[in-house]
Amino acid sequence: MKIWIINHYAIPPAFGGLNRHYYFSKKLKKRGHKVKIFSSGKIHNTDLNFSTKNLYNIVESDGVEYTFIKSMNYSGNGIGRLLSFLQFPINTYRVISKFFKTEKPDVIYASSPELFATAVAVWFAKRKRIPILVEIRDLWPESVVAYTSLTKRNLIIKLLYKLERWIYSKCDALSFTFEGGKDYIVSSGWDKKGKNLVDMNKIHYVNNGVDIKGFEECAKKWLATDEELDSDKFKVVYAGSIRRVNSVWIIVECAKLFKEKGIDDISFIIYGDGTEKEALEKEAKKNNLTNVAFRSRVDKKYIPSILQRADLNVFVGEDDPMNQYGLSLNKLFDYMAAGKPILANIKSGYDNILKYQCGKIVQSGSPKAFGDGILSIKNMDIAEYEQVCINSLKAAKDFDFENLTDKLEQIFSKIAGRAYDETE
Repeated sequence: MKIWIINHYAIPPAFGGLNRHYYFSKKLKKRGHKVKIFSSGKIHNTDLNFSTKNLYNIVESDGVEYTFIKSMNYSGNGIGRLLSFLQFPINTYRVISKFFKTEKPDVIYASSPELFATAVAVWFAKRKRIPILVEIRDLWPESVVAYTSLTKRNLIIKLLYKLERWIYSKCDALSFTFEGGKDYIVSSGWDKKGKNLVDMNKIHYVNNGVDIKGFEECAKKWLATDEELDSDKFKVVYAGSIRRVNSVWIIVECAKLFKEKGIDDISFIIYGDGTEKEALEKEAKKNNLTNVAFRSRVDKKYIPSILQRADLNVFVGEDDPMNQYGLSLNKLFDYMAAGKPILANIKSGYDNILKYQCGKIVQSGSPKAFGDGILSIKNMDIAEYEQVCINSLKAAKDFDFENLTDKLEQIFSKIAGRAYDETE
């Protein structure tokens, strides 16, 4: 089967963590499929741009073919990025139209959150009678309403909701990376009233995941050198971005509470970079928090050896209305594959930590609650602790990219070969 993947932010592993479609492409290729990824030449949050002069640039990375589409340079989340949202779908249409002259795909797999490119992919697929799977990784414009001052009464937001509904109704299959996708459709009323009804029978759930074989190979081959990881203390590890939204201040405040209480057999090791890191380092230094160690962002290949040597892996964040539909954080699945307990302060619907009993969820925004969660896991008896570790590994197997690719392949098989009415 010939599969075209369209994702504005698909990139090779060497350039960041948005590697979902890299792993799917690798697995699908091994199963005999031919896969092309169409992505923006501008790599978000970096200075890299793979296509500034030509309309597109084909690059192969570890056997995966990327067609990087001409995109303007920008930095941050300002007007430049907004313009890129408009440029990418226009150039994507030009590129896939050109490719279609010599090769017709059996399936198009368009991954949102960026609605415009997804809409172009759906329109193109219907015109050319190609089955299309639309994947939703983030809810737009719902998240825009949740995080900004814009309301559902705003004219632009109303138009974006109409576009979103049109996409959902016209695609052949609709997949969410969070388990509550159907809940969102029902709460919006799109399953039973108005124009462009969404067929609930075509909705699927395929979360993010982990390549367990690759994870274990990296753990053995790429050992991170860090004396803190080799200490006899109970090691609490955070690996990820250090921005305001990540709430890493919770960890630093928790370390401060432990120091005040004289708890000196627990160490916090924070891996990553971001806009809040410098201020948090200064805070730790000001309070002489010798139980906190900051490390720079490390290459992803070292992450497995770091997480496996922790006693507890943690992630923190803010309350988010979108969490009611579930979480699809990449780091969660790496944490599971490490086979250690997981502690988080993000409550969500369809919580996989609670489902698999591989850790604990505590109150958000509270360093004390976070500290109590750490102590409750540290003070587990050996049998209980080891069972939680086993549960983490069991959870990781369910989210192994081999199993996720099975689900994806089944969706492709179901929609492949369907005829279209060009008048729709």
